[in-house]
Amino acid sequence: MSNTTRFSVSLNNDKGAALRALVESGVYPSLSSAFDSAVDNLLELERQRKAWWEEIARRCDEAEAHPERLLSLEAFVRGLEEQIEQDEAGMPA
Repeated sequence: MSNTTRFSVSLNNDKGAALRALVESGVYPSLSSAFDSAVDNLLELERQRKAWWEEIARRCDEAEAHPERLLSLEAFVRGLEEQIEQDEAGMPA
């Protein structure tokens, strides 16, 4: 197969047994497909992580460009306390 790359992978015994059980139970048709799924999940996680950091940078840039939009510490704490009170009021005793 020209569209594949071979790897030699070592897993600890517990993870190896869990992976084999997933294949044997039919969750994945093969070890290769299980690893493909794992890589897809890792790539998606990294995409989300990158997007999160980009959003943080964007918000920092926006805050720097528009300091008038920033809450004072007192206003922030007051809003946070109000949210906590609302959350506690809605919690069962």
